[in-house]
Amino acid sequence: MKPLKSIFNNPKAVTAVSLILAITIGIFWYIKINKDRSFVVESNGNTATSTGNSSSTQNLSLGFLAGGRIKTVSVKAGDQVKKDQVLATLDAGSASGAVTQAGAAYKSAQANYNKVTNGATGPTIDVAKAAVNTAKINLEQVTNQQETLVTNARRKLYSDSLIAQPDSTAIVDNPIITGTFNGAEPGDYYLFFDNFNFNYIRFGGIERGTADFSQFSKPLGTLGLQITFPNGSKSHTQNDSWIIHIPNKDGGNYTANLNAYQLALQTKEQMVASAQTTLDQANANLASTISSARPEDVAAAQAQMQNAAGAFQIAEAAYKNTIITAPADGTVISVAITPGQIAVPNAPAIEFTGSTNPSK
Repeated sequence: MKPLKSIFNNPKAVTAVSLILAITIGIFWYIKINKDRSFVVESNGNTATSTGNSSSTQNLSLGFLAGGRIKTVSVKAGDQVKKDQVLATLDAGSASGAVTQAGAAYKSAQANYNKVTNGATGPTIDVAKAAVNTAKINLEQVTNQQETLVTNARRKLYSDSLIAQPDSTAIVDNPIITGTFNGAEPGDYYLFFDNFNFNYIRFGGIERGTADFSQFSKPLGTLGLQITFPNGSKSHTQNDSWIIHIPNKDGGNYTANLNAYQLALQTKEQMVASAQTTLDQANANLASTISSARPEDVAAAQAQMQNAAGAFQIAEAAYKNTIITAPADGTVISVAITPGQIAVPNAPAIEFTGSTNPSK
């Protein structure tokens, strides 16, 4: 007992013994606390994260972020699962369709952006040039066709029922006028004899010249008309004269012919204008195709692409909210849901234990 008493009477020895006891007790309780420690779990969507060590075995409660009817439950208690394996899904028809639609819109916007920034390719320019050439040919054909129709209608109007009207009612033997008048403007022909010479007849007005005085059809000028004196020189005097009105407004078909001519003019104007518009559009398209991208066009295409990308991300996130996946490799402890049930957002659905590493 004497050595023990000597120790307690020695302050340095007492201090050393106390320090050893304190260290021993501290180590014991540190091991005890870490061995019995329980993990605190925080819900995070359809997975769960732990506030424990960076890599450890944890019990997690998994649930849906969205509500709806449960479509599939792919696991049962005791199943071994791999990270990102699908454990359960909701009926997500509309959400899946929205993802497909948004994805297609994004690809279209992206393609348009690339088209604007890259400019037209050789084949695209060739197609635009071909369209211009086709429009030019069409304009020429339409113009020629419509001019022919107008010309025919005008000739019909100017040539129908032409007569040589005598200046005197005493003249009873009048020449006969036939043929097709090819002139572009209306007017009058004036016919008269030159003294007592009945070999020819003079004319003025639309044209000036002479025509053979004959019982057979002879040219009257150069514009397509013919003149005939059926009875020759009988009963004619040097004072006889006639006038030919072109068109003959007293003719029985004058009104119908005039309407047909005016309609032909209107149709020509409309058809040629339409063909010209097509050519103008083709030229504008060619110029736009060849020209480099303007900054405002690039900005607009980029904005459309970014808007489509955002819509795709939103649709994809909404679809993922209808799926529960394994956050890590592990084991299913329990399953509290079945197909056909209505899932409540954030409600515990599957208990899971596994080795997680939040840093990865």
